[in-house]
Amino acid sequence: MKGSLQQKWFLGLAALLVLLLLVINVCLDYTLPPYLIEKIRSDLGRDAAVVRRTFVPKLSTTTPSREEIHTLAHELSKETGLRVTVIARHGTVIGESDKSFIELPSIPNHLDRPEIQEALRSGAGSATRHSETIGRDLMYVAVAADPGAAHGFVRVALPLDQVTQLTSRVRRTIALASLSVGILVLPLLFWLAKKTTLPILEMADVAARIARGDFSKRVPMHGGNELSGLASTLNAMSAQLEARLRELDREKAGLGAILSSMTEGVLVVDAVGRILLANRSLRTQFQIGEEAMGRTVLEVFRNRALEELAADTLGGRETIREREVTFATPQERVFDVKAASLLFQNGAGGGTVIVFHDITRLQQLETHRRDFVANVSHELRTPLAIIKGYIETLLDEPPPGRDESSRFLQTIQKHSIRLEALIADLLSISALESQQARLQLESFSLSTMAGAVIRELEPEARNKSISVACEISNTLPPVRGDSGRLHQVLFNLLDNALKYTQSGGRVTIRASSTDREIECVVCDNGPGIASEHLPHLFERFYRVDRARSRELGGTGLGLSIVKHIVLAHGGRVWVESQLEKGTSFHFSLPRSTPSETA
Repeated sequence: MKGSLQQKWFLGLAALLVLLLLVINVCLDYTLPPYLIEKIRSDLGRDAAVVRRTFVPKLSTTTPSREEIHTLAHELSKETGLRVTVIARHGTVIGESDKSFIELPSIPNHLDRPEIQEALRSGAGSATRHSETIGRDLMYVAVAADPGAAHGFVRVALPLDQVTQLTSRVRRTIALASLSVGILVLPLLFWLAKKTTLPILEMADVAARIARGDFSKRVPMHGGNELSGLASTLNAMSAQLEARLRELDREKAGLGAILSSMTEGVLVVDAVGRILLANRSLRTQFQIGEEAMGRTVLEVFRNRALEELAADTLGGRETIREREVTFATPQERVFDVKAASLLFQNGAGGGTVIVFHDITRLQQLETHRRDFVANVSHELRTPLAIIKGYIETLLDEPPPGRDESSRFLQTIQKHSIRLEALIADLLSISALESQQARLQLESFSLSTMAGAVIRELEPEARNKSISVACEISNTLPPVRGDSGRLHQVLFNLLDNALKYTQSGGRVTIRASSTDREIECVVCDNGPGIASEHLPHLFERFYRVDRARSRELGGTGLGLSIVKHIVLAHGGRVWVESQLEKGTSFHFSLPRSTPSETA
Protein backbone atom coordinates (compact mmCIF):
# COMPACT_ATOMS: atom_id res chain seq x y z
CA MET A 1 0.00 0.00 0.00
CA LYS A 2 1.53 3.25 -1.16
CA GLY A 3 1.16 6.61 0.52
CA SER A 4 2.47 8.31 3.63
CA LEU A 5 2.06 6.98 7.13
CA GLN A 6 -0.36 9.81 7.92
CA GLN A 7 -2.54 8.90 4.94
CA LYS A 8 -2.48 5.23 5.91
CA TRP A 9 -3.34 6.04 9.51
CA PHE A 10 -6.17 8.39 8.46
CA LEU A 11 -7.56 5.93 5.93
CA GLY A 12 -7.38 3.17 8.53
CA LEU A 13 -9.32 5.21 11.08
CA ALA A 14 -11.81 6.29 8.42
CA ALA A 15 -12.28 2.68 7.34
CA LEU A 16 -12.79 1.70 10.97
CA LEU A 17 -15.43 4.43 11.34
CA VAL A 18 -17.23 3.33 8.16
CA LEU A 19 -17.08 -0.28 9.32
CA LEU A 20 -18.54 0.68 12.69
CA LEU A 21 -21.40 2.60 11.09
CA LEU A 22 -22.05 -0.31 8.71
CA VAL A 23 -22.15 -2.71 11.63
CA ILE A 24 -24.66 -0.47 13.40
CA ASN A 25 -26.87 -0.35 10.31
CA VAL A 26 -26.61 -4.11 9.72
CA CYS A 27 -27.38 -4.83 13.36
CA LEU A 28 -30.35 -2.49 13.11
CA ASP A 29 -31.62 -4.38 10.05
CA TYR A 30 -31.35 -7.67 11.91
CA THR A 31 -32.73 -6.56 15.28
CA LEU A 32 -35.30 -3.81 14.67
CA PRO A 33 -37.86 -5.71 12.49
CA PRO A 34 -38.02 -8.75 14.83
CA TYR A 35 -38.33 -6.40 17.78
CA LEU A 36 -41.14 -4.46 16.16
CA ILE A 37 -42.91 -7.64 15.10
CA GLU A 38 -42.68 -9.04 18.61
CA LYS A 39 -43.94 -5.72 19.98
CA ILE A 40 -46.90 -5.82 17.56
CA ARG A 41 -47.61 -9.42 18.53
CA SER A 42 -47.64 -8.47 22.21
CA ASP A 43 -49.91 -5.50 21.57
CA LEU A 44 -52.21 -7.59 19.39
CA GLY A 45 -52.43 -10.18 22.17
CA ARG A 46 -53.65 -7.53 24.57
CA ASP A 47 -56.05 -6.12 21.96
CA ALA A 48 -57.39 -9.62 21.23
CA ALA A 49 -58.10 -10.14 24.93
CA VAL A 50 -60.01 -6.84 25.09
CA VAL A 51 -61.99 -7.59 21.92
CA ARG A 52 -62.82 -11.09 23.22
CA ARG A 53 -64.53 -9.61 26.27
CA THR A 54 -66.77 -7.69 23.89
CA PHE A 55 -67.81 -10.75 21.86
CA VAL A 56 -68.06 -13.39 24.62
CA PRO A 57 -71.63 -12.36 25.66
CA LYS A 58 -72.72 -12.48 22.04
CA LEU A 59 -71.12 -15.85 21.40
CA SER A 60 -72.35 -17.49 24.57
CA THR A 61 -76.02 -17.37 23.50
CA THR A 62 -77.63 -20.40 22.04
CA THR A 63 -78.17 -18.81 18.66
CA PRO A 64 -75.74 -15.93 18.26
CA SER A 65 -76.75 -13.21 15.83
CA ARG A 66 -74.28 -13.20 12.97
CA GLU A 67 -75.37 -9.84 11.70
CA GLU A 68 -74.99 -8.27 15.12
CA ILE A 69 -71.57 -9.84 15.56
CA HIS A 70 -70.51 -8.69 12.07
CA THR A 71 -71.68 -5.15 12.79
CA LEU A 72 -69.85 -5.10 16.12
CA ALA A 73 -66.66 -6.29 14.37
CA HIS A 74 -66.88 -3.31 11.95
CA GLU A 75 -67.37 -0.88 14.83
CA LEU A 76 -64.40 -2.23 16.79
CA SER A 77 -62.24 -2.13 13.67
CA LYS A 78 -63.04 1.53 13.14
CA GLU A 79 -62.24 2.35 16.77
CA THR A 80 -58.97 0.36 17.00
CA GLY A 81 -57.72 0.27 13.41
CA LEU A 82 -57.45 -3.48 13.67
CA ARG A 83 -58.90 -6.10 11.45
CA VAL A 84 -61.41 -8.04 13.58
CA THR A 85 -62.59 -11.53 12.69
CA VAL A 86 -65.05 -13.70 14.68
CA ILE A 87 -64.93 -17.42 13.94
CA ALA A 88 -67.31 -20.11 15.08
CA ARG A 89 -65.99 -23.23 16.76
CA HIS A 90 -66.15 -25.19 13.48
CA GLY A 91 -64.15 -22.54 11.57
CA THR A 92 -67.01 -20.63 9.95
CA VAL A 93 -66.43 -16.87 9.77
CA ILE A 94 -69.42 -15.14 11.40
CA GLY A 95 -67.91 -11.63 11.56
CA GLU A 96 -65.28 -9.88 9.40
CA SER A 97 -64.44 -6.19 9.58
CA ASP A 98 -62.93 -6.11 6.07
CA LYS A 99 -65.94 -7.75 4.37
CA SER A 100 -69.60 -6.95 4.01
CA PHE A 101 -72.17 -9.17 5.62
CA ILE A 102 -73.31 -10.65 2.35
CA GLU A 103 -69.70 -11.66 1.56
CA LEU A 104 -69.37 -13.78 4.71
CA PRO A 105 -70.61 -17.01 3.14
CA SER A 106 -67.89 -16.81 0.50
CA ILE A 107 -65.09 -16.67 3.06
CA PRO A 108 -63.36 -20.08 3.34
CA ASN A 109 -63.35 -22.03 6.56
CA HIS A 110 -60.64 -20.76 8.98
CA LEU A 111 -60.34 -23.76 11.25
CA ASP A 112 -57.11 -24.83 9.54
CA ARG A 113 -55.44 -21.47 10.02
CA PRO A 114 -52.24 -21.81 12.11
CA GLU A 115 -53.26 -19.21 14.66
CA ILE A 116 -56.71 -20.91 15.09
CA GLN A 117 -55.11 -24.33 15.55
CA GLU A 118 -52.71 -22.91 18.12
CA ALA A 119 -55.59 -21.12 19.93
CA LEU A 120 -57.56 -24.37 19.88
CA ARG A 121 -54.68 -26.12 21.63
CA SER A 122 -53.46 -23.45 24.03
CA GLY A 123 -56.12 -20.76 24.08
CA ALA A 124 -54.09 -18.22 22.05
CA GLY A 125 -52.12 -18.32 18.80
CA SER A 126 -50.38 -16.04 16.34
CA ALA A 127 -49.14 -16.18 12.75
CA THR A 128 -47.78 -13.88 10.07
CA ARG A 129 -48.67 -14.39 6.41
CA HIS A 130 -50.01 -12.84 3.27
CA SER A 131 -53.76 -12.48 3.38
CA GLU A 132 -55.51 -13.65 0.23
CA THR A 133 -58.65 -11.88 1.43
CA ILE A 134 -57.18 -8.34 1.47
CA GLY A 135 -53.95 -8.98 -0.44
CA ARG A 136 -51.52 -7.71 2.29
CA ASP A 137 -49.04 -9.14 4.84
CA LEU A 138 -50.73 -9.34 8.20
CA MET A 139 -49.98 -10.51 11.72
CA TYR A 140 -52.82 -12.53 13.21
CA VAL A 141 -53.49 -13.14 16.91
CA ALA A 142 -56.40 -15.44 17.77
CA VAL A 143 -57.83 -16.24 21.21
CA ALA A 144 -60.48 -18.77 22.20
CA ALA A 145 -63.74 -17.15 23.31
CA ASP A 146 -63.87 -19.53 26.27
CA PRO A 147 -61.88 -22.51 27.53
CA GLY A 148 -62.04 -25.28 25.04
CA ALA A 149 -63.25 -22.82 22.34
CA ALA A 150 -66.83 -24.05 22.68
CA HIS A 151 -68.15 -20.69 21.48
CA GLY A 152 -65.47 -20.05 18.82
CA PHE A 153 -62.59 -17.68 18.38
CA VAL A 154 -61.87 -13.97 18.19
CA ARG A 155 -59.00 -12.91 15.92
CA VAL A 156 -57.40 -9.52 15.43
CA ALA A 157 -54.90 -8.63 12.69
CA LEU A 158 -52.69 -5.70 11.84
CA PRO A 159 -50.95 -5.06 8.49
CA LEU A 160 -47.14 -5.26 8.70
CA ASP A 161 -46.75 -2.25 6.43
CA GLN A 162 -46.19 -0.23 9.56
CA VAL A 163 -43.15 -2.34 10.43
CA THR A 164 -41.67 -1.75 6.97
CA GLN A 165 -42.44 1.98 7.13
CA LEU A 166 -41.05 2.32 10.65
CA THR A 167 -37.95 0.35 9.73
CA SER A 168 -37.39 2.53 6.66
CA ARG A 169 -37.79 5.70 8.73
CA VAL A 170 -35.33 4.41 11.31
CA ARG A 171 -32.88 3.40 8.59
CA ARG A 172 -33.03 6.83 7.01
CA THR A 173 -32.54 8.42 10.38
CA ILE A 174 -29.58 6.21 11.23
CA ALA A 175 -28.04 6.73 7.75
CA LEU A 176 -28.40 10.48 8.09
CA ALA A 177 -26.92 10.33 11.56
CA SER A 178 -24.03 8.17 10.28
CA LEU A 179 -23.34 10.61 7.47
CA SER A 180 -23.41 13.51 9.89
CA VAL A 181 -21.10 11.69 12.28
CA GLY A 182 -18.74 10.87 9.40
CA ILE A 183 -18.63 14.49 8.19
CA LEU A 184 -18.02 15.73 11.72
CA VAL A 185 -15.58 12.98 12.76
CA LEU A 186 -13.41 12.76 9.60
CA PRO A 187 -11.60 16.10 10.26
CA LEU A 188 -11.07 14.93 13.83
CA LEU A 189 -9.65 11.63 12.54
CA PHE A 190 -7.36 13.53 10.15
CA TRP A 191 -6.09 15.68 13.00
CA LEU A 192 -5.68 12.63 15.21
CA ALA A 193 -3.78 10.76 12.45
CA LYS A 194 -1.52 13.76 11.91
CA LYS A 195 -0.93 14.21 15.65
CA THR A 196 -0.22 10.49 16.11
CA THR A 197 2.03 10.01 13.07
CA LEU A 198 3.97 13.28 13.37
CA PRO A 199 6.37 11.93 16.06
CA ILE A 200 6.77 8.70 14.09
CA LEU A 201 7.54 10.61 10.88
CA GLU A 202 10.02 12.81 12.76
CA MET A 203 11.71 9.71 14.16
CA ALA A 204 11.76 8.14 10.69
CA ASP A 205 13.37 11.29 9.27
CA VAL A 206 16.01 11.32 12.01
CA ALA A 207 16.64 7.58 11.50
CA ALA A 208 17.08 8.16 7.75
CA ARG A 209 19.55 10.98 8.48
CA ILE A 210 21.44 8.70 10.85
CA ALA A 211 21.58 6.05 8.12
CA ARG A 212 23.13 8.67 5.79
CA GLY A 213 25.65 9.64 8.49
CA ASP A 214 23.96 12.93 9.46
CA PHE A 215 23.71 13.19 13.25
CA SER A 216 22.88 16.92 13.40
CA LYS A 217 19.13 16.54 14.00
CA ARG A 218 17.30 15.26 17.08
CA VAL A 219 13.72 14.04 17.48
CA PRO A 220 11.46 16.68 19.17
CA MET A 221 9.78 15.54 22.38
CA HIS A 222 5.94 15.44 22.35
CA GLY A 223 4.32 14.97 25.75
CA GLY A 224 5.12 12.08 28.04
CA ASN A 225 3.73 9.08 26.20
CA GLU A 226 5.48 5.97 24.89
CA LEU A 227 6.51 7.75 21.68
CA SER A 228 8.34 10.36 23.74
CA GLY A 229 10.25 7.56 25.43
CA LEU A 230 11.09 6.09 22.05
CA ALA A 231 12.19 9.53 20.76
CA SER A 232 14.43 9.99 23.81
CA THR A 233 15.97 6.56 23.25
CA LEU A 234 16.53 7.33 19.55
CA ASN A 235 18.22 10.64 20.40
CA ALA A 236 20.48 8.91 22.92
CA MET A 237 21.28 6.19 20.37
CA SER A 238 22.09 8.85 17.75
CA ALA A 239 24.47 10.62 20.13
CA GLN A 240 26.21 7.38 21.09
CA LEU A 241 26.41 6.22 17.49
CA GLU A 242 27.87 9.57 16.42
CA ALA A 243 30.51 9.38 19.15
CA ARG A 244 31.41 5.80 18.25
CA LEU A 245 31.55 6.54 14.52
CA ARG A 246 33.85 9.47 15.19
CA GLU A 247 36.03 7.22 17.26
CA LEU A 248 35.95 4.59 14.50
CA ASP A 249 36.80 7.25 11.91
CA ARG A 250 39.79 8.32 13.97
CA GLU A 251 40.89 4.73 14.37
CA LYS A 252 40.27 4.05 10.68
CA ALA A 253 42.24 7.15 9.68
CA GLY A 254 45.08 6.13 11.97
CA LEU A 255 45.00 2.56 10.71
CA GLY A 256 44.83 3.78 7.11
CA ALA A 257 47.82 6.07 7.66
CA ILE A 258 49.75 3.21 9.24
CA LEU A 259 48.88 0.79 6.44
CA SER A 260 49.66 3.36 3.74
CA SER A 261 53.03 4.23 5.27
CA MET A 262 54.08 0.61 5.74
CA THR A 263 56.66 -0.69 3.33
CA GLU A 264 55.39 -4.20 4.03
CA GLY A 265 52.34 -5.38 2.14
CA VAL A 266 49.27 -6.08 4.29
CA LEU A 267 46.38 -8.31 3.21
CA VAL A 268 43.16 -8.87 5.21
CA VAL A 269 41.04 -11.93 4.39
CA ASP A 270 37.55 -12.65 5.77
CA ALA A 271 36.33 -15.85 7.40
CA VAL A 272 35.53 -17.49 4.05
CA GLY A 273 38.87 -16.64 2.45
CA ARG A 274 37.89 -13.58 0.40
CA ILE A 275 40.03 -10.45 0.29
CA LEU A 276 38.73 -7.51 2.32
CA LEU A 277 41.68 -5.10 2.24
CA ALA A 278 45.05 -4.66 0.62
CA ASN A 279 47.27 -1.70 1.48
CA ARG A 280 49.00 0.51 -1.05
CA SER A 281 52.36 -1.19 -0.75
CA LEU A 282 50.87 -4.62 -1.54
CA ARG A 283 48.90 -3.25 -4.49
CA THR A 284 52.04 -1.69 -5.90
CA GLN A 285 54.17 -4.79 -5.37
CA PHE A 286 51.69 -7.14 -7.05
CA GLN A 287 49.98 -4.64 -9.38
CA ILE A 288 46.47 -5.37 -8.12
CA GLY A 289 43.51 -2.98 -8.02
CA GLU A 290 40.00 -2.71 -6.61
CA GLU A 291 38.83 -5.65 -8.72
CA ALA A 292 40.72 -7.94 -6.33
CA MET A 293 38.38 -7.08 -3.45
CA GLY A 294 35.92 -9.88 -2.74
CA ARG A 295 37.93 -12.51 -4.63
CA THR A 296 39.86 -15.39 -3.12
CA VAL A 297 43.61 -15.37 -2.42
CA LEU A 298 44.26 -18.03 -5.05
CA GLU A 299 42.32 -16.13 -7.73
CA VAL A 300 44.33 -12.94 -7.20
CA PHE A 301 47.86 -14.20 -6.42
CA ARG A 302 47.85 -17.57 -8.24
CA ASN A 303 50.14 -18.98 -5.55
CA ARG A 304 49.30 -22.28 -3.91
CA ALA A 305 51.71 -21.81 -0.98
CA LEU A 306 50.10 -18.49 -0.03
CA GLU A 307 46.61 -19.98 -0.36
CA GLU A 308 47.58 -22.89 1.91
CA LEU A 309 49.05 -20.49 4.47
CA ALA A 310 45.84 -18.45 4.56
CA ALA A 311 43.68 -21.60 4.73
CA ASP A 312 45.69 -23.07 7.61
CA THR A 313 45.37 -19.85 9.58
CA LEU A 314 41.64 -19.52 8.82
CA GLY A 315 41.10 -23.14 9.80
CA GLY A 316 42.26 -22.36 13.32
CA ARG A 317 44.96 -25.00 13.30
CA GLU A 318 47.54 -22.29 14.02
CA THR A 319 46.88 -18.70 15.05
CA ILE A 320 50.22 -17.43 13.64
CA ARG A 321 52.17 -18.92 10.78
CA GLU A 322 55.27 -17.85 8.85
CA ARG A 323 56.63 -19.05 5.54
CA GLU A 324 58.91 -17.93 2.74
CA VAL A 325 56.87 -17.68 -0.44
CA THR A 326 58.26 -17.13 -3.94
CA PHE A 327 56.10 -15.28 -6.48
CA ALA A 328 56.85 -15.62 -10.16
CA THR A 329 54.84 -12.60 -11.33
CA PRO A 330 54.99 -9.74 -12.13
CA GLN A 331 58.68 -10.51 -11.49
CA GLU A 332 60.25 -13.22 -9.39
CA ARG A 333 60.41 -12.08 -5.79
CA VAL A 334 60.72 -13.77 -2.42
CA PHE A 335 58.61 -12.71 0.58
CA ASP A 336 58.70 -13.64 4.23
CA VAL A 337 54.93 -14.02 4.79
CA LYS A 338 53.35 -14.01 8.25
CA ALA A 339 49.68 -14.83 8.79
CA ALA A 340 47.75 -14.21 12.02
CA SER A 341 44.17 -15.16 12.83
CA LEU A 342 41.58 -12.51 13.63
CA LEU A 343 39.61 -13.77 16.61
CA PHE A 344 36.40 -12.35 18.06
CA GLN A 345 35.84 -12.05 21.80
CA ASN A 346 33.91 -15.34 21.79
CA GLY A 347 36.89 -17.07 20.24
CA ALA A 348 35.32 -17.51 16.82
CA GLY A 349 37.50 -16.88 13.79
CA GLY A 350 36.83 -13.67 11.90
CA GLY A 351 39.47 -13.88 9.19
CA THR A 352 43.22 -13.45 8.95
CA VAL A 353 45.85 -10.73 8.46
CA ILE A 354 48.75 -11.54 6.16
CA VAL A 355 51.92 -9.41 6.15
CA PHE A 356 54.36 -9.57 3.22
CA HIS A 357 57.99 -8.67 3.93
CA ASP A 358 60.03 -8.46 0.73
CA ILE A 359 63.30 -10.30 1.32
CA THR A 360 64.25 -10.52 -2.36
CA ARG A 361 67.03 -7.95 -1.92
CA LEU A 362 68.27 -9.66 1.24
CA GLN A 363 68.46 -13.00 -0.54
CA GLN A 364 70.18 -11.37 -3.50
CA LEU A 365 72.66 -9.73 -1.15
CA GLU A 366 73.23 -13.03 0.59
CA THR A 367 73.77 -14.69 -2.77
CA HIS A 368 76.14 -11.90 -3.81
CA ARG A 369 77.98 -12.22 -0.51
CA ARG A 370 78.48 -15.94 -0.98
CA ASP A 371 79.53 -15.42 -4.60
CA PHE A 372 81.83 -12.57 -3.54
CA VAL A 373 83.53 -14.67 -0.88
CA ALA A 374 83.88 -17.55 -3.31
CA ASN A 375 85.24 -15.29 -6.05
CA VAL A 376 87.65 -13.48 -3.72
CA SER A 377 88.86 -16.78 -2.35
CA HIS A 378 89.38 -18.06 -5.87
CA GLU A 379 91.07 -14.88 -7.10
CA LEU A 380 93.43 -14.77 -4.11
CA ARG A 381 94.14 -18.50 -4.07
CA THR A 382 95.51 -18.61 -7.62
CA PRO A 383 98.29 -15.95 -7.31
CA LEU A 384 99.09 -17.03 -3.74
CA ALA A 385 99.46 -20.62 -4.87
CA ILE A 386 101.75 -19.55 -7.70
CA ILE A 387 103.82 -17.31 -5.40
CA LYS A 388 104.04 -20.06 -2.79
CA GLY A 389 105.08 -22.62 -5.40
CA TYR A 390 107.86 -20.47 -6.83
CA ILE A 391 109.14 -19.51 -3.38
CA GLU A 392 109.32 -23.18 -2.39
CA THR A 393 111.19 -23.87 -5.63
CA LEU A 394 113.69 -21.10 -4.86
CA LEU A 395 114.20 -22.55 -1.40
CA ASP A 396 114.85 -26.04 -2.70
CA GLU A 397 118.32 -27.59 -2.48
CA PRO A 398 120.15 -27.15 -4.69
CA PRO A 399 118.69 -23.73 -5.60
CA PRO A 400 117.86 -23.06 -9.28
CA GLY A 401 120.29 -21.25 -11.51
CA ARG A 402 120.56 -17.48 -11.74
CA ASP A 403 118.52 -17.12 -14.95
CA GLU A 404 115.79 -19.46 -13.71
CA SER A 405 115.67 -17.73 -10.31
CA SER A 406 115.30 -14.38 -12.02
CA ARG A 407 112.40 -15.72 -14.07
CA PHE A 408 110.76 -17.12 -10.91
CA LEU A 409 111.15 -13.77 -9.12
CA GLN A 410 109.60 -11.93 -12.07
CA THR A 411 106.60 -14.27 -11.90
CA ILE A 412 106.33 -13.70 -8.13
CA GLN A 413 106.50 -9.95 -8.71
CA LYS A 414 103.81 -10.10 -11.41
CA HIS A 415 101.36 -11.98 -9.18
CA SER A 416 102.23 -9.76 -6.20
CA ILE A 417 101.28 -6.74 -8.30
CA ARG A 418 98.09 -8.52 -9.28
CA LEU A 419 97.31 -9.21 -5.61
CA GLU A 420 98.02 -5.60 -4.75
CA ALA A 421 95.68 -4.40 -7.52
CA LEU A 422 92.99 -6.86 -6.44
CA ILE A 423 93.17 -5.78 -2.80
CA ALA A 424 93.16 -2.10 -3.82
CA ASP A 425 90.07 -2.64 -5.94
CA LEU A 426 88.34 -4.58 -3.13
CA LEU A 427 89.08 -1.78 -0.67
CA SER A 428 87.80 0.78 -3.16
CA ILE A 429 84.52 -1.10 -3.72
CA SER A 430 84.10 -1.64 0.02
CA ALA A 431 84.55 2.06 0.70
CA LEU A 432 82.09 3.02 -2.05
CA GLU A 433 79.44 0.52 -0.95
CA SER A 434 79.70 1.48 2.72
CA GLN A 435 79.59 5.18 1.72
CA GLN A 436 82.70 5.75 3.78
CA ALA A 437 84.49 7.29 0.81
CA ARG A 438 83.69 11.01 0.73
CA LEU A 439 83.51 12.63 -2.68
CA GLN A 440 85.55 15.80 -3.15
CA LEU A 441 83.14 17.66 -5.39
CA GLU A 442 84.42 20.30 -7.78
CA SER A 443 83.74 21.57 -11.28
CA PHE A 444 86.11 20.48 -14.03
CA SER A 445 86.35 20.01 -17.77
CA LEU A 446 85.59 16.51 -18.98
CA SER A 447 87.59 17.04 -22.18
CA THR A 448 90.72 17.96 -20.17
CA MET A 449 90.32 14.84 -18.00
CA ALA A 450 89.79 12.62 -21.07
CA GLY A 451 92.96 14.01 -22.63
CA ALA A 452 94.97 13.21 -19.48
CA VAL A 453 93.66 9.62 -19.40
CA ILE A 454 94.50 9.15 -23.09
CA ARG A 455 98.04 10.34 -22.49
CA GLU A 456 98.44 7.87 -19.60
CA LEU A 457 97.36 4.92 -21.73
CA GLU A 458 99.06 6.11 -24.93
CA PRO A 459 101.97 3.61 -24.63
CA GLU A 460 99.58 0.65 -24.42
CA ALA A 461 97.59 1.96 -27.39
CA ARG A 462 100.80 2.47 -29.38
CA ASN A 463 101.97 -1.07 -28.63
CA LYS A 464 98.71 -2.49 -30.10
CA SER A 465 98.54 0.05 -32.93
CA ILE A 466 95.13 1.24 -31.68
CA SER A 467 94.10 4.80 -32.44
CA VAL A 468 92.43 6.69 -29.59
CA ALA A 469 90.36 9.80 -30.37
CA CYS A 470 88.79 12.32 -27.99
CA GLU A 471 85.75 13.93 -29.60
CA ILE A 472 84.71 16.03 -26.60
CA SER A 473 84.20 19.69 -27.44
CA ASN A 474 85.97 22.32 -25.35
CA THR A 475 82.64 24.17 -25.18
CA LEU A 476 81.01 21.30 -23.25
CA PRO A 477 79.69 22.57 -19.88
CA PRO A 478 81.80 21.63 -16.87
CA VAL A 479 81.04 18.53 -14.82
CA ARG A 480 80.60 18.62 -11.05
CA GLY A 481 82.11 15.65 -9.25
CA ASP A 482 85.14 14.06 -7.66
CA SER A 483 87.82 14.47 -10.34
CA GLY A 484 90.01 11.72 -8.89
CA ARG A 485 87.21 9.15 -8.84
CA LEU A 486 85.92 10.11 -12.28
CA HIS A 487 89.46 9.94 -13.63
CA GLN A 488 89.42 6.31 -12.43
CA VAL A 489 86.11 5.74 -14.29
CA LEU A 490 87.51 6.98 -17.61
CA PHE A 491 90.81 5.16 -17.04
CA ASN A 492 89.07 1.80 -16.37
CA LEU A 493 86.75 2.14 -19.37
CA LEU A 494 89.53 3.18 -21.75
CA ASP A 495 91.86 0.51 -20.36
CA ASN A 496 89.22 -2.18 -20.95
CA ALA A 497 88.63 -0.93 -24.48
CA LEU A 498 92.33 -1.10 -25.28
CA LYS A 499 92.67 -4.59 -23.77
CA TYR A 500 89.79 -6.13 -25.74
CA THR A 501 90.23 -4.31 -29.06
CA GLN A 502 92.30 -6.00 -31.76
CA SER A 503 95.45 -4.42 -33.10
CA GLY A 504 94.75 -1.71 -35.60
CA GLY A 505 91.39 -0.96 -33.98
CA ARG A 506 89.94 2.36 -32.90
CA VAL A 507 88.65 3.70 -29.56
CA THR A 508 86.70 6.94 -29.29
CA ILE A 509 85.61 9.05 -26.31
CA ARG A 510 82.55 11.25 -26.90
CA ALA A 511 80.31 13.42 -24.70
CA SER A 512 77.05 15.33 -25.11
CA SER A 513 75.03 17.67 -22.92
CA THR A 514 71.36 17.96 -21.91
CA ASP A 515 69.62 20.40 -19.60
CA ARG A 516 70.44 18.41 -16.49
CA GLU A 517 73.33 16.06 -17.22
CA ILE A 518 76.34 15.28 -19.40
CA GLU A 519 76.56 11.89 -21.05
CA CYS A 520 79.94 10.35 -21.85
CA VAL A 521 80.58 7.24 -23.96
CA VAL A 522 83.72 5.16 -24.58
CA CYS A 523 83.24 3.07 -27.71
CA ASP A 524 85.42 0.68 -29.67
CA ASN A 525 85.20 -1.41 -32.81
CA GLY A 526 86.31 -4.62 -31.08
CA PRO A 527 84.68 -8.08 -31.18
CA GLY A 528 81.66 -6.99 -29.15
CA ILE A 529 79.84 -8.79 -26.33
CA ALA A 530 76.99 -11.29 -26.59
CA SER A 531 73.64 -9.95 -25.35
CA GLU A 532 73.30 -12.54 -22.56
CA HIS A 533 76.41 -11.10 -20.86
CA LEU A 534 75.38 -7.43 -20.94
CA PRO A 535 73.14 -7.41 -17.79
CA HIS A 536 75.98 -8.90 -15.70
CA LEU A 537 78.98 -6.88 -16.88
CA PHE A 538 78.94 -4.52 -13.88
CA GLU A 539 78.83 -7.37 -11.35
CA ARG A 540 81.94 -8.07 -9.31
CA PHE A 541 84.31 -10.70 -10.76
CA TYR A 542 82.08 -11.24 -13.79
CA ARG A 543 84.14 -12.02 -16.87
CA VAL A 544 82.96 -12.83 -20.37
CA ASP A 545 86.19 -14.75 -21.07
CA ARG A 546 87.85 -15.66 -17.76
CA ALA A 547 91.06 -17.08 -19.25
CA ARG A 548 91.70 -14.06 -21.44
CA SER A 549 90.81 -11.65 -18.65
CA ARG A 550 93.38 -13.13 -16.31
CA GLU A 551 95.90 -13.23 -19.16
CA LEU A 552 95.37 -9.49 -19.65
CA GLY A 553 95.80 -8.81 -15.94
CA GLY A 554 92.19 -7.90 -15.12
CA THR A 555 90.84 -8.29 -11.58
CA GLY A 556 87.16 -8.50 -12.62
CA LEU A 557 86.33 -5.47 -10.45
CA GLY A 558 87.00 -2.58 -12.82
CA LEU A 559 83.47 -2.19 -14.21
CA SER A 560 81.96 -2.72 -10.77
CA ILE A 561 84.10 0.17 -9.48
CA VAL A 562 82.93 2.28 -12.43
CA LYS A 563 79.30 1.56 -11.60
CA HIS A 564 79.69 2.45 -7.90
CA ILE A 565 81.53 5.71 -8.61
CA VAL A 566 78.94 6.87 -11.17
CA LEU A 567 76.03 5.95 -8.88
CA ALA A 568 77.72 7.80 -6.01
CA HIS A 569 77.63 10.92 -8.22
CA GLY A 570 73.90 10.46 -8.89
CA GLY A 571 74.48 9.33 -12.46
CA ARG A 572 73.67 6.31 -14.58
CA VAL A 573 75.82 3.70 -16.33
CA TRP A 574 74.92 1.24 -19.11
CA VAL A 575 76.43 -0.68 -21.99
CA GLU A 576 75.49 -1.32 -25.64
CA SER A 577 77.21 -3.91 -27.80
CA GLN A 578 76.89 -5.96 -30.98
CA LEU A 579 79.05 -8.91 -31.91
CA GLU A 580 81.76 -8.06 -34.45
CA LYS A 581 80.71 -4.38 -34.39
CA GLY A 582 82.10 -3.13 -31.10
CA THR A 583 81.01 -2.04 -27.63
CA SER A 584 79.95 1.31 -26.13
CA PHE A 585 80.06 2.03 -22.39
CA HIS A 586 77.89 5.00 -21.37
CA PHE A 587 77.72 6.95 -18.14
CA SER A 588 76.00 10.21 -17.21
CA LEU A 589 76.96 12.88 -14.68
CA PRO A 590 75.14 15.95 -13.33
CA ARG A 591 76.00 19.28 -14.90
CA SER A 592 77.66 21.99 -12.88
CA THR A 593 75.38 24.99 -12.16
CA PRO A 594 76.65 28.54 -12.85
CA SER A 595 76.92 29.27 -9.11
CA GLU A 596 78.99 26.11 -8.58
CA THR A 597 81.24 27.04 -11.51
CA ALA A 598 81.79 30.52 -10.12
